[in-house]
Amino acid sequence: MKKPLILALLLACAATASAAEDLVLNGSGLRTKLILGTMYKLSLYVPEALKGADAKTLIEASQPMEFTLAIQSGLITRERFVETTSGGFAKAAQSGYTSDQTQAFLGQFAATEFKKGDTVVMRYGPGGLSTFYRKQADGSETKLGTIAGLDLKKALFAIWLGDTPAQASLKQALLGTP
Repeated sequence: MKKPLILALLLACAATASAAEDLVLNGSGLRTKLILGTMYKLSLYVPEALKGADAKTLIEASQPMEFTLAIQSGLITRERFVETTSGGFAKAAQSGYTSDQTQAFLGQFAATEFKKGDTVVMRYGPGGLSTFYRKQADGSETKLGTIAGLDLKKALFAIWLGDTPAQASLKQALLGTP
């Protein structure tokens, strides 16, 4: 009984790793704030078939893709991250992208202390699962959690790719357009 369960878990992990390996960089850009400077670098990885697709297609797609958010400012704290992301979800909702899972997503960061150099990985993968990781500057990695549902992925991606993105120039950079 244990062997089939272990095999299933290993295959699920391999599928997730394989999905991440098959992604290509679609675009990357900096989130900046007047006076404060650069807050983070955000990169979007998509399947080759979606490279160069428009924002709506990327938001709506139920295919593996990933955001990596590399923190470049010591001003980003857990509280600011949660507050800003919550505001991003509110803007995404104005564009029709809502999820009952936003509080579960934000709750994953309850015990997370961000530091300059950390990276947050937001990966949507097989089976409609969104998995979130924190990679620390020292190379260690912590899985924050996994949440099921395409609606969460859509709401999360709409924060940066939706009609009212966090920053218009960042959206264009993520889409790979000048």
